[in-house]
Amino acid sequence: MCSRERILKTLDREEPDKVPYWEHLIQQPKLVKFLNLKPIEGRESGFEIKQTIFPNFNRKTLKKFGYEPMVVKPLIESAKDYFSLYIKLKVDMSTYPIGPYSNFHIMAPDKAISPFGQIYKFKRENNHFDIYYCGGNFTKENYEENFSKINPEEPIITPLFGKVIQNLPEDQIYIIPGIFSGLFQSILEGFGIENFSRLIAKEKEFMRKVIIDREKLFIKLIKQTIDSFERIAFFIGDDLAYNKGPFVSPRTFNEMFLPSYKRISKIVHKRGVKLIFHSDGNIIPIIDGLIECFDAIHPWQASAHIDIAEVKKQYGDKVCIMGNVPVAMLIHKKPREISNYTKHLLKECAPGGGYFLSSGNSVVPQVPIRNYMAMLRTFWRYRNYPIKITG
Repeated sequence: MCSRERILKTLDREEPDKVPYWEHLIQQPKLVKFLNLKPIEGRESGFEIKQTIFPNFNRKTLKKFGYEPMVVKPLIESAKDYFSLYIKLKVDMSTYPIGPYSNFHIMAPDKAISPFGQIYKFKRENNHFDIYYCGGNFTKENYEENFSKINPEEPIITPLFGKVIQNLPEDQIYIIPGIFSGLFQSILEGFGIENFSRLIAKEKEFMRKVIIDREKLFIKLIKQTIDSFERIAFFIGDDLAYNKGPFVSPRTFNEMFLPSYKRISKIVHKRGVKLIFHSDGNIIPIIDGLIECFDAIHPWQASAHIDIAEVKKQYGDKVCIMGNVPVAMLIHKKPREISNYTKHLLKECAPGGGYFLSSGNSVVPQVPIRNYMAMLRTFWRYRNYPIKITG
């Protein structure tokens, strides 16, 4: 099977030829160097949009449409180099963000504000960038003015994502479009957690409007993308919880946020596309509603006291399971422990299909190469169906 066939079979909760591997983010500059691949960061050329996918687009045109060239340029030609590492590591499926990119502002010297009001700080360490969320810019008073600046049509999406997938071998890796800051997370972070908490408690009607605004924008972005490309799946990342449970009560989530996700899910599924969801934290108190919306869920975080083997037993007939070698394990444990845990995941979660191996979030730069390779080599050895792991 090629990657696309393997993924589709797995999303249908059937056994393919091999367990597929998913990562939505691998940050391993040392591994890139070790494998003698082309570095992604620090390039001084190759980001000139008018010479790549936008022959009629220059800096002035981008600004006219509400884009910040410093944000958009690095997204263009770096994709092929970026995913060359994923191909080398036999990643079957990953994702690439579709925006929104309009009304994204750089704040000198090292900060940026997203279209949703999230304030990020950029920090370069060891030839890679780390991005830290550091607050929200939206208030009830400035919301309408700021949100109205987002271009709902996003004219950059189709040529951008098309360029990303154009030169990638789909028999080796399958890239799906995605929104990396979903309905809940983008609102919480855009207003900041204190302001969000106050508004969700005391200004429910205003927050309902904010949620509906976000839903309508996401629907436009999603429809535009999946109608332009024959992708079998779409990804949404939306951190809903911390280790002890959801950020808001299950009742609040189910009443205010879940209906929007159900409508988004209906539109995606009507087009024959699968919907993949990521959330950190303990999402079990709201899992029933999420399973109604999504075909696959990642990562069932171990540090949130979720036993992914039990999840597979309880929910594996309803949703595809993706996960979950813990990031802390990859950083701090011995290779043998990582290998044993990877075998445990394959033994408990893979039989019957409907399972992707992945890290418990992403592969961060702090993960030693030997530990990451211990996970991968074990996976490559035991991933073939039927799963044959004893002991």
